[in-house]
Amino acid sequence: MRELRARGVKFEEYDLPGLKTVNGIADIAGNYASKGVGERGAWFRDSEGNLLGIGQPVRA
Repeated sequence: MRELRARGVKFEEYDLPGLKTVNGIADIAGNYASKGVGERGAWFRDSEGNLLGIGQPVRA
């Protein structure tokens, strides 16, 4: 994310029931048996206004 921010990407901030971002990153609880115990996710908009998301499994 550091590289994306350095290129001017602004990450979305959310404060919703069950989904809150801190500095653009949400910790998402869940059981991802093959990949980990949860996920970190972030969302941003491209130059056309489309919402894009990226995620990374959280390993136990």
